[in-house]
Amino acid sequence: MRYGHFDNDRCEYVFDRVDTPMSWTNYLGTEDLVGVFNQTAGGYLFFKSAERHRITRFRANSVPLDRPGHYVYLRDEESGDYWTISWQPVAKPVECYRARHGLSYTVYSCEYSGLYAEQRLFIPRGEDVELWDIVVENRSGRDRKIGLYSYAELSFHLIDSDNKNFQSTLYCSGADYEDGVIEQDLHYEDQGYQFFASDFDPDGVCVDREKFIGVWNTEANPEALVSGTRLSVFSIRGGNQSAVLYKSLSLCPGEIRRHCFMLGEGGKAEGRRIKNKFAGPVVRDAAFIALKEYWDRKRSALRVLTPNESMNTMLNIWTLYQSEINVMFSRFASFIEVGGRTGLGYRDTSQDAMCVIHSNPEKCRSRIVELLKALMSEGYGLHLFEPEWFDEKKEAAYRNPTIAHLPDITTMLHSAENACSDDALWLVSTVVEYIRETGDAGFAGVILPYADTVCMTPPPPSSPQDSYLLT
Repeated sequence: MRYGHFDNDRCEYVFDRVDTPMSWTNYLGTEDLVGVFNQTAGGYLFFKSAERHRITRFRANSVPLDRPGHYVYLRDEESGDYWTISWQPVAKPVECYRARHGLSYTVYSCEYSGLYAEQRLFIPRGEDVELWDIVVENRSGRDRKIGLYSYAELSFHLIDSDNKNFQSTLYCSGADYEDGVIEQDLHYEDQGYQFFASDFDPDGVCVDREKFIGVWNTEANPEALVSGTRLSVFSIRGGNQSAVLYKSLSLCPGEIRRHCFMLGEGGKAEGRRIKNKFAGPVVRDAAFIALKEYWDRKRSALRVLTPNESMNTMLNIWTLYQSEINVMFSRFASFIEVGGRTGLGYRDTSQDAMCVIHSNPEKCRSRIVELLKALMSEGYGLHLFEPEWFDEKKEAAYRNPTIAHLPDITTMLHSAENACSDDALWLVSTVVEYIRETGDAGFAGVILPYADTVCMTPPPPSSPQDSYLLT
């Protein structure tokens, strides 16, 4: 069965059927804020580190597949019928739904119960916020009263602790709503804040997952939508925090309404700034155009023309895109390796860094430098490492009495007996390819220390309490 097709003019993969046999994943973001989402809005958001700064929760390899996500619900306030723009999790008839994966954005759309709705997810360049740009159009030929709901489940940053240390997740965090912004506060972190906002004054708010979903319900049948209860949960201490804002829409026949939800890094002040900046559709459209132009510049660095159209599609769009994503974020944030560990694979990064020198020479060079710093004096590379191990300016630790110390990083330097023989061999080809493509012959004269000659002991904690190093 055919589930979709490539649209080369728009550089998109179009899902004609979203119920694919396996997830088809896309990446949002090009800088510090990153989203990983499938064709039904299942996925997660993180800031810099998928392991240590997860913003929204994701239950990997779960049943049902790929839950939770960043969902937008619609509810007919007269009949009580409700659905999600992205098919999942409510899963109305699949024929009503489409999705499009583009370069650093995804668009979900549906036409159900006489309404057309669209949800566009993307992260503007230069900002640490994910925009959920929403369009709702009344095609029913009659007046409609529709409830618009957002939903995301907020995380406790440290993925390992979030999944097993409920003393932290259920007691060491909270959320409040004030002045149009939901703020999640992770009490043990100086900068432990996320915000969620919208371009409208909400008619309902819920920062408590159980109050919205219910204790025995799921994302497929949230209690608030089943009952139509007006949401008014503005604060929670501990528990599971959620990002739910509700708006009542009255739509005349043919009327189109456009709104936006905003999920990002920072506290209430940052949330208010982002809310004001992206309140207007014109600004959001300009940010989206700037993102497309960013990728157009990369694609224009090399164009391949062969007699095979499918090969042109892969070489000029999708292989470039995948390689760029690998160089930007490594391979440890995906639906296969879901951010439970972070860092760089020596062999993977060597291969990735030689693929997009033409479109991203600065990032490829910085990755090569990181690989060189992870080279041992005996000639082998560290098969898996974190560049921060060799950073002289490590970020300070934060106190957390329920989380143990990180291991001494010097114990992470494995011996030659545990090395993969071809790790460092790939580095040679990568350096040669970089110099050949860029003409940067001076790079061959750069002197860097071997990994085993650098002091890698993390700074001592600022108090006798246990600490966890944030990098």
